[in-house]
Amino acid sequence: MSSRTIAEREFQVQDARGRTYRIIHYVWQDNVAASGEPERWEQTWELFMSENGGYLEPLGGERYQVDGTGTLVEAVAAPRAH
Repeated sequence: MSSRTIAEREFQVQDARGRTYRIIHYVWQDNVAASGEPERWEQTWELFMSENGGYLEPLGGERYQVDGTGTLVEAVAAPRAH
């Protein structure tokens, strides 16, 4: 069985003070197809990590808690380029 890790998406979160952080959502996938069959990937695990190495725990919807600090953050729309 083969496995892969991909950065599925990037997004920003904001805390109560208005500070924003870039988050990368990583997913681990296993190829569950039988030998000789076309690849069929299933997600086995996920991780939300900030650009400075902090971990986030999903709370549902677009809300997260920063591991170790208990800080609550919410996903926000990325700023548009001018």
